[in-house]
Amino acid sequence: MSFTDPCLILLDCQRDQVTGADGRVDPENRVVIARIRDLLRHARQSGWRVCHCQFRSDGPEAGRAPIDGLRPTAQEAVFQRRGLSAFSDPYFHQVLARSAGSTALLVGFSAPFSILATVFDDCNRDKAITVIPDAVGALAVEPRDIVETRSMAFDLVARMSPVMDWETLTRDWPAEAPVA
Repeated sequence: MSFTDPCLILLDCQRDQVTGADGRVDPENRVVIARIRDLLRHARQSGWRVCHCQFRSDGPEAGRAPIDGLRPTAQEAVFQRRGLSAFSDPYFHQVLARSAGSTALLVGFSAPFSILATVFDDCNRDKAITVIPDAVGALAVEPRDIVETRSMAFDLVARMSPVMDWETLTRDWPAEAPVA
């Protein structure tokens, strides 16, 4: 799919958002990481605007490191927020203001929390964000597993925000761009 002046938003693409209690990354999230990595590579090669929005706490930062292959470059904006929504960073809304009339794609982790909070906040603004569910992951929220957690989150997300499936997004990508 071709976009005019697209913006890719990576939300919570940090190690602690994909590492389970057992210290491992679930296979479901490995697939999501690969998709986000492919999308980020495509976005950079195509000259899209890319920004990263990360949760910042006052505690130990060890788990807050970016996921391998999803680190921001020096040219990409990085927002560090203290609240659930990307909009809790006071400058994040400027990214969407610059994206007015173009597509802003949201991918990342923390589906039932940060993704949902960001979509909710976007609903109260301009509805500028399109979510790519196949490139959004989550940790399990007991008693549900990862698949159920994502399903519940996307039941709500799809009611509030435009969504685009992976096949539609990648349909017109050049053959050399890997697709997971």
